[in-house]
Amino acid sequence: MKLRLTIFFLLLAGIGVSQNINIRIFSDKQIENCVFYAKSGKYDIVANNKIICSLEESQSATISRKNHKIYITVKNEVFTADTLILFRGNTQDNIFQIRFHNGKIKAREYDNDLYIKTSRNSLVLINDVNFEKYIAGVVESEGGAKANIAYYKAQAILCRTYAANFYKRHLKQGYNLCDAVHCQAYVGRCRYSKAIVEATKATQGLVLVDENRNLIEATFYSNSGGESCNSEDVWNKPIPYLRGKEDPFSVGQPSYIWTKTIPRDQWEEYLKKKGYPLADSADLSFDQFNRKKYLETDCTDSLLLLTTVRSDWKLKSTFFCIDSRENEIVIYGKGFGHGVGMSQEGAMEMARQGYSYQDILHFYYTNVSLMNISKLKFFQIE
Repeated sequence: MKLRLTIFFLLLAGIGVSQNINIRIFSDKQIENCVFYAKSGKYDIVANNKIICSLEESQSATISRKNHKIYITVKNEVFTADTLILFRGNTQDNIFQIRFHNGKIKAREYDNDLYIKTSRNSLVLINDVNFEKYIAGVVESEGGAKANIAYYKAQAILCRTYAANFYKRHLKQGYNLCDAVHCQAYVGRCRYSKAIVEATKATQGLVLVDENRNLIEATFYSNSGGESCNSEDVWNKPIPYLRGKEDPFSVGQPSYIWTKTIPRDQWEEYLKKKGYPLADSADLSFDQFNRKKYLETDCTDSLLLLTTVRSDWKLKSTFFCIDSRENEIVIYGKGFGHGVGMSQEGAMEMARQGYSYQDILHFYYTNVSLMNISKLKFFQIE
């Protein structure tokens, strides 16, 4: 069975097409075996170019690997496949669960179909899922299930834009995107929020494009700390629509402020390793009332990227001040995440205040436009 990955974005507007995307699930886990449970609808199990058996609703199959072969156990009967199997639902409304006997990995629930193939040291699970159902699942995974529908509409457009922009990221590995934050968080189908399903349907096909009608890099994060970043301050690449600005909507939200205390001797040793020649009793204070790119102190002219400091010390953001004390330094920070693009908590607050999803997107992205994906270039993945 050839693993076929296809997304159709038609040039003709108004034509309804079933669009699928292939997402590697449990991508950060090494899986030796799992259980496929047919929660809703009948599934055929396809291997070696034929249907080897079928699962009725509420039936399950255990899948394991050995010597690069796949073993499928259904009602004590064992089937084998060389490198690839497909659990194919009989309708577009089929739902399945992936469970694990050891209980260390929590079960997840997905729409549509599942491919399973072998790699050198693991089973690779790939959800072949309707594109819009995938978007709804990502929105719930990224934004939770208790926000206002205007926020969900904005988030759905960003998630759809991101997926359309980077759908080739893992093509060499045999799928489009993974389910980790390397691509977009996706922990299963949208289960808990009807508002997310409604928001996804209401914005179906809508994406954000720049002034040249190119898909934007739809970056988002938890909280800006009251001021977002220019793209070049984080990734050294100036992008016209990713401009920093004051963001009052993020102020006072759950991830707005944080602190971290570090022993002074550890901080001094860190700075010395980074090329800061410190004098005795040096004042290590640092103020950042507006966003800066570098850590600057009075005791040196050296410049250290704040993104490096954040990574090295696992800080929540680069938007912080430092209070230098006798035996410790205290970092007072604001925001959570890289700070480029949309603040999710800020967008949620805008939605609570009655702003539309268009207002939210145009606030966080500069000179962008909404466009239906059907008007963009047709492309197909094989």
